[in-house]
Amino acid sequence: MTFSTPVRAAALAAAVAFFSAPLALAETIVTRETERYFYSDGVMTRYDGQYEHTYFFDPEKNSLRRTRVYDYQNKLVTPADTVYYIQRQLNSHPSNAANLGLKSVIRAIGRPGADTVEILVIDDDSVDALTSTGSTLIASHAERLK
Repeated sequence: MTFSTPVRAAALAAAVAFFSAPLALAETIVTRETERYFYSDGVMTRYDGQYEHTYFFDPEKNSLRRTRVYDYQNKLVTPADTVYYIQRQLNSHPSNAANLGLKSVIRAIGRPGADTVEILVIDDDSVDALTSTGSTLIASHAERLK
């Protein structure tokens, strides 16, 4: 069976459109913490933001990594290698949100220390983090610089 030229052209156009769909690009995310709250022994204390965090997000590999922390108070750069597990199954994940008419949000869980668990919520403008270490909870809000 042979196909007519219009059918072949349509099939070729569909294949080109499918295989040339734009890929999500990896990006570096830089944030500056604006406020931080410590909760321990029933007491919550507010502090001004102190840190700048740098993350590398690769949507093709579904990976998020914190690569650097800068301490504004102590003028100290600390290399980091915290791996976060992105919750891709959530409706607001960037690969799902547009199809559902939702705001795109990345939520990820990492272990920045031997006794520390951290949850990140990343949107276009900010990053919120909730960190549990020992018996202390730390909630922080940061504005995206990049």
